[in-house]
Amino acid sequence: MSLATDDDLLRNCVAGMQRGLEPQVEQALRQRTEAIDWRAAPVAASLLELRETRWEDVVRGHRAHRHAWHDELAERATIADFAGFLLENWAFPAFLPLLVRTRTAQVVAAGRDAIDRNIADEQTPVPHANLMRRLVFAVKAKAGAEPRLMTHQSLVDRTVVFYYGYYNDPWYLVGALYATEALATYRVTRMGAGLRRLGLDPADLEFIRIHSACDEDHARDWREDVIAATVAARPALRAPIAQGVAACLETSAAYFDELLARAQSARRAGGAS
Repeated sequence: MSLATDDDLLRNCVAGMQRGLEPQVEQALRQRTEAIDWRAAPVAASLLELRETRWEDVVRGHRAHRHAWHDELAERATIADFAGFLLENWAFPAFLPLLVRTRTAQVVAAGRDAIDRNIADEQTPVPHANLMRRLVFAVKAKAGAEPRLMTHQSLVDRTVVFYYGYYNDPWYLVGALYATEALATYRVTRMGAGLRRLGLDPADLEFIRIHSACDEDHARDWREDVIAATVAARPALRAPIAQGVAACLETSAAYFDELLARAQSARRAGGAS
């Protein structure tokens, strides 16, 4: 098989969740992640200098946390901007299989219990994947015309972090999922503000409402009951977890940088026409 483009890598990662990865895809995934980890090494080092219960300080201090892209969504983005943002993330893995993957690797009861709570929350009152699909369809319908989607390196990097963890290292995935939950509250609330500004039906925003309320609790569970409890029992797992956190933070920030730059460029072009 040939991996000619980033799209090929993403499509094979998506398909592999059902049938497994071909060796060439796995090699490409490893090489891509090695480059990401090299760039994220300073953040991983800063995490390793702190107790796990203080990793929140690093996450909240990272530029990915309250990135200006989220304010763009809340205050200025058009419905077409939202449609492009949501639809270009077509390859991002569903959250529930990622949770199940990390659940099977747990070595302490506190970690298993915390992930079980997260899995239960992801299906209450209905599966959150269904709510996300409903939101995407509502945004797409309101936008009307299908946006032109492109595969950007920053988006690919952000996405492959999770596939690498899923396929190769569940502890790296633990770190990425913790960072995702810790970043989520601000991102989700600002998305909700933007979608309400654009007049979406409140019924279509159920995903936003639920995650605005639960993501902080999930982040605390990951930090204290999964990460800290695991490291206390197996100190050697500290490094791959920190690497996963750092990779998620750095690739998220780079992707948000690109989204913001694209939005600002489009706005300037529109003003000049």
